[in-house]
Amino acid sequence: MSEGKTYTDERGWRYRVMGGIGGTFKARYLKPGASSWKGVAALEWRGSVEQAQADLDRMAGEKHWEAEP
Repeated sequence: MSEGKTYTDERGWRYRVMGGIGGTFKARYLKPGASSWKGVAALEWRGSVEQAQADLDRMAGEKHWEAEP
């Protein structure tokens, strides 16, 4: 899979899928001015990047986040 989408919400927070330990994947967020990404608590760790990206895409659609170019 190619690199997934990155989204931005109305506060300027950025969201994207990143890998974790043991081949797991999860959506993470970065607040403006912060230097480290944090896991989105509402979303689970997934066994594939495609599953994690589908979770993030669904959440972004529900919350009307903008996809970054």
